[in-house]
Formats: sequence, C-alpha cells, structure tokens
Amino acid sequence: MKKHITDMKFPMYASFSLTFALMGDAFLYSFLPINASSIHVPIIWIGTILSINRFTRILLNPLILRVFSLVGFRIPVIVAATVSVLATAGYGAGFGIATLILLRILWGISYSVLRVGAITYAMDYPKKGLALGVSQSIIESGPLLALLIGPLLFEVISPRSIFLVIALLSTPGIYFALKLKERNRSPARPFNFKISFPAVFNRLAFLGAFAVEGMLVVLLGTLLMSAQHNWSPVEITAAAAGFLFFRRICSLLISPFAGWSADRYGLANIYSASILLICLGLLMATSGWVMPGLILVFTFYNVNASLAAGAASAGKDDVTHTVSINATFRDAGSAFGALAGGFLLTNNHLSLIFTALALVLMFLTWGYYRKATALRV
Repeated sequence: MKKHITDMKFPMYASFSLTFALMGDAFLYSFLPINASSIHVPIIWIGTILSINRFTRILLNPLILRVFSLVGFRIPVIVAATVSVLATAGYGAGFGIATLILLRILWGISYSVLRVGAITYAMDYPKKGLALGVSQSIIESGPLLALLIGPLLFEVISPRSIFLVIALLSTPGIYFALKLKERNRSPARPFNFKISFPAVFNRLAFLGAFAVEGMLVVLLGTLLMSAQHNWSPVEITAAAAGFLFFRRICSLLISPFAGWSADRYGLANIYSASILLICLGLLMATSGWVMPGLILVFTFYNVNASLAAGAASAGKDDVTHTVSINATFRDAGSAFGALAGGFLLTNNHLSLIFTALALVLMFLTWGYYRKATALRV
C-alpha cells in the first residue's frame, strides 16, 4: 500500500502541472467568442485563434515524443509549465493578432508536453483506470477556478488584468513540475511518414472531439443566445463560462468513478455508453432543449475523455506512443471542429449538422464495440 501511495504522487504532480497550465485556455474559450472586440480581435479570427494551438499539436506530437525519448520527461514538463504561464499573461495584452497566434502556438506545444506527460505518469500506476480517473479529476480543478473567477472579474478589471491574474494563479504548476521524478524512457522511434487509414477508435476520437471540444464549445454562446434572446453579452459570457465550469466540475467528480467503473464493468462498455449518451445530448441541445442537452453532453464527455487513454492503449506495449497517436487525432478533431465552429457562428442549420455528426458517431461506436469485444474473446 505504501508503495502504491508513493507511486501515485508522481501522476498527481504531473496532473497538477497540467491543471494550472489550463487555466488561461479554459477562460479564453468562454471569453473570446462573445467579447473578441474588447481585446481587438475581429470575429473572423476567433475560430483560428481557438484552433491554432491544436493544429500545432497535430504537427508536433511526433517530435515531442522524440524529445521525451532523448531528454526525458521532467525537463520538458518544467519548461512547458513555465511557457504556459507566460502565454496566459499575454492573451489579454492587446499586442495584435500575430502575437496572439504566436502565444496560442506556444501554448499548444506546452499543452501537448504536459498532457502526454500526465497520462504517461498515470499509466505507470498499477490500477490504470483509477489513476486515469484521479488524474483527470485533478486536471479539471485549475480550469474550474479560472471559470469561476473570470466572470466575477469581468466587470471589475480590464481583460488584460483578468488574464494577468489568471497567469499569476497558474504559477504553482511550475512548482509541481519541479517535484517530478524522472521516469524510464522509451527508445526513440524513427520518424515514419507512412500514411494509413486510422483505426476505428482513432476515427471515433477524432469525430467526438470535432463535435464537442471543437464545434460545440465554440458555438456554446450562439446556442445560449438562441435559447435566451433577452440576455446581455455579459450574461451570455457568464452562462457559457458556467457550462464550461459545469463540464469541469463533472470531470472532477465523475472521472474517478468512471475509472472505477471501467475497471469493474469493462472499459469498452463504459466508453461506448458514454458516446451514445453524448450523441443524445447533442441532438437535444440543437433541437430546442439547449440546457438539458448541454448538461448531458458535458457530463458524459468527461467520462469519455477520462477513459480515452486507457481504451487507446488496451493491449499495446508502447503506451506513450499509442496515447500520443490518439491524442493527435483528438487534437485534430477539436482543431478542425473549433475552426468550423468559428465559421458557423451565424449559421441557421446547426441542428442538421449536429444530427449528422451524432449518427456517424453512433455508427463508429458500434464498430469500436464489436472490435473491442472480439479482442476480449
């Protein structure tokens, strides 16, 4: 038992480094679609700014794996935690579009390092489902804090000062990164430029992230405005932040239970059920039942996200490599989804678009579940 507790502290340190780094990014998603003009960002750039960090991760994930193999995990995590604080401080500074895009690129690199590091440390723990659940719960606590204090500060101080305060609050992430112990490195893999059709699980990860992390998060304010015509921009911003807060609090509370359920009832069973419930929520949110639909989506997407690494690496020898590939597909989905969401902010056919996405998600879930159960037999 003492050994398990000792082993668990390093996954927790890595998770705390990531959660503090996420604070600025979490508030930016609720702030920018409604208040872009206050930091001199034209509306046409919103989707690009919110997605460019993810496109960066798609391109650099293989290189980051090589860095881990050559340098180890501890130093890259420390550097990434530091860069994330600097990027957050610069979001509201009003330096211009080019600087804001550069900061988002730097944040994207930092997040990729911190995420793969946190997942890999968690996968070192004997009970992987529990470790991933606890890790995901910790990761959500920093964004929760940002989404709680951001709207409260919105009418009191300037956007520049809000992001500066959030940057100062995120500095403990550097401390936790410094407390990490180096882990064993995997051998460096040669670069492989072979292009192949992705496995069904990675297709599922791509489309789920496209629909929820990308499109739905960017279009959250639009959906709320369609349901609440009389609300002011400040009220819509607070409501959007409230739903993102709800998403994070669900992850914090539900992720450990999701991990326990996966260990007890089967990871494929819990993972597949979460996707089907996400699809139901998407259909509801875009068909008139906005509030209950969003609650359903954000509740079960957190179950889905907390188990993704375990489902992706099931039966695989090189956990870090497999998790990184799956993370790349999730990044690609959320990146293209955020970009698409930016162009669909004024679209009147969101219900049809999300219905089509939900149907394809259900079909891919059926394919994944068949394959997962066949492997168990």
